[in-house]
Amino acid sequence: MQPLPPPTSFAEGQRLIYGWLAAAAGMFCGFAAAAMVGLLMCGGWSREEEHSIVVILGCALGGFIAAMSAVIIGLLVGGPVGRFKGSAGRDGLTIEAEDQP
Repeated sequence: MQPLPPPTSFAEGQRLIYGWLAAAAGMFCGFAAAAMVGLLMCGGWSREEEHSIVVILGCALGGFIAAMSAVIIGLLVGGPVGRFKGSAGRDGLTIEAEDQP
């Protein structure tokens, strides 16, 4: 496998950094999700606490994954040098794609 050439412009460098951040965010999200599942499995909860703990950690895990997904998508799509621009207003939702050679 050949290494990638270095970025030739500021925008390419920023996209590379955002790609690394998105990859790191995905790995962190996966690790945290696995840690929460491990905590649920090996927690040693009493029968009375079990339902409450599962509901609390399940909601926290779902919110965490949704938030991290939003951050990853935001970094990849709508960063300051992203190729896609979007806005929402009273007129509705607009999405523009930037065409670069």
